[in-house]
Amino acid sequence: MVGIVVVAIAMLVVTTSVVPVMAQEDVSAVVGEIDKNMAELIEATEIIHHNTDVIIGVEGIPDEVAAKAETVHLSSHALEHIGVYMENNIAKLNTYKADPEKNKAKILVTVGKIEALRKLHQDTIDAGDFVTTMELPVTGKAPHELVHVLIEDPDVIAKTEAKSAADAIHNALHAFDDASKAMRLNLEDLEYTLAEPPVMADISAVVGGIDNDMAELIEATEIIHHNTDVIIGVEGIPDEVAAKAETVHLSSHALEHIGVYMENNIAKLDTYKAAPEKDTTKILVTVGKIEALRKLHQDTIDAGDFVTTMELPVTGKAPHDLVHVLIEDPDVIAKTEAKSAADAIHNALHAFDDASKAMRLNLEDLEYTIATAAAPAAATPTPAAATPTPKGPGFEAIFAIAGILAVAYMVLRRNR
Repeated sequence: MVGIVVVAIAMLVVTTSVVPVMAQEDVSAVVGEIDKNMAELIEATEIIHHNTDVIIGVEGIPDEVAAKAETVHLSSHALEHIGVYMENNIAKLNTYKADPEKNKAKILVTVGKIEALRKLHQDTIDAGDFVTTMELPVTGKAPHELVHVLIEDPDVIAKTEAKSAADAIHNALHAFDDASKAMRLNLEDLEYTLAEPPVMADISAVVGGIDNDMAELIEATEIIHHNTDVIIGVEGIPDEVAAKAETVHLSSHALEHIGVYMENNIAKLDTYKAAPEKDTTKILVTVGKIEALRKLHQDTIDAGDFVTTMELPVTGKAPHDLVHVLIEDPDVIAKTEAKSAADAIHNALHAFDDASKAMRLNLEDLEYTIATAAAPAAATPTPAAATPTPKGPGFEAIFAIAGILAVAYMVLRRNR
């Protein structure tokens, strides 16, 4: 009987004291899986990068086959470029996971950043848009499709080294797809685990500001795109000057490519703003998606990494730097049409930077608005004279005790 009473007391303590909390270990486990997915993507990308180079270098491989391999090879450059941004954001997740309750909004925004980059990353190899946009050697097919062409090509099959390399690329490509899809599911799992409670907030104005920023970015990109083409086409412009303009021109292709993804996510914000209390979590995730793309977008024109990675005509300088070189070039200044175009590009470039920075501030404002509204209200201090009213056990505890006492009663009767 004493044993039964002890068990009853223990169950009472457990039943009345368990409070649902966000499990740090659960978040850590999912983040650990995302780390593994990224490692698998990096490994697959390296295999694709190395083995396309092998095929290109095999003696006797026809130019048209080498061109297909070169297209896949340059696509792997883009994968490496985007992958750096993915890794940086995954590193933030690894910091935030130590206190998921405190960092809930930041984790959701970071989930959005990684997912936006993951989508762009996978589309780079699975869709033909990037290949066509960047005018790689063989357009009209996605790199994934070109790999399937390569493994069935008679000239590749006839060369042992090329065949082995093509098979390795093919296997890596499927490993890449598996890792990318697994990462998407893990990101969705993390989003679901950390879903924010509904909040009431008026976000129409800030979303409208983001819409305006995007319109300004599109306008600036179009000006850069058009006027670099003008400089290239001016009669008497030296080849080295045209190469600088062509580098900026191709960078504007990448801006247009990334811009489509930004627009799609901003369109989602325009939908969510109608009922922010219904879509609190989705808003935070979408803020992350837009910010990740905005950063990649701005770096494409402001840093030299993309230019170098994609082996554009003039490397070593960011497109922004090259524009400053163009407006001061004597051959450009000497040609009225070229000078006018260079000045237009320069003005558009600064308008681009202003719009990009404004968008970053608007996204931060939106994140802050949602995160602040979702934060639990501060507890009201209890007056010193007031005595807290003891809280009785819930129905679950009462039923548990009643059941245990009933069992005790039956055992007691049987032992009499």
